[in-house]
Amino acid sequence: MADDLADWGCLPCFHGVTARVLARIHDGAHLRAYQAGAAIFSEGEDSAGFHIVTEGLVRIYRISPEGRPHTLNLLRPVSSFNEVAAVDGDSNPYNATAVTAAHVAVISHPVMVALLSQEPTLLAATVQALARVNREYIERLEDMTFRSIPSRLAKLFLHESTSYAGQIAEAPSRLSQEEIAAILGTTREVVGRALRGLLNAGLLKKRGREFFIADRGGLERLAETNEMPISHGLLP
Repeated sequence: MADDLADWGCLPCFHGVTARVLARIHDGAHLRAYQAGAAIFSEGEDSAGFHIVTEGLVRIYRISPEGRPHTLNLLRPVSSFNEVAAVDGDSNPYNATAVTAAHVAVISHPVMVALLSQEPTLLAATVQALARVNREYIERLEDMTFRSIPSRLAKLFLHESTSYAGQIAEAPSRLSQEEIAAILGTTREVVGRALRGLLNAGLLKKRGREFFIADRGGLERLAETNEMPISHGLLP
């Protein structure tokens, strides 16, 4: 339990709360196991509560009016999701599926609301976390509207290679090109061209089938300015 609490304390909604409060949260959670491909909950259903990925990989997605799934996020331990529905008690805003065998801790809406009413530090942390979620979705909408695929890809690599604790890793998590395309809202072919452009620019390097960050500063500039370096004769 001590290891669980240390990991859970890194979650944005629980940032800065005491060990006593974390223990109360832990006691109010129920651990559920899912096989690969199993649905965790569906968009539009009654609030499924606050979820914490403790093992495995979970996909968060929505379905377009044309029936096409659009991936919003791929979550690994330890990360949380469905925060909004857990707090307001309304329907789930998206679908969640176990990509691999997964364990997920669930805190129901009534339990979450009771904890928030009784623990001021948890309430403050949760408000900050929800504001962060809102800001991230505003930024994602801006990215979809105004940013090029290489710029969005640079942001994804930077995000995937930075942990909750702010630690920097050379290699991002191993997303396939299909998964990257789903997250960016484009096709695998477009992602392939963008990856080649980042390789040619010296921003990424490749070992086998895996891509690694070669120039973090260059990726940060691309993510910020939306402009590819022009000194390498890159693909658009």
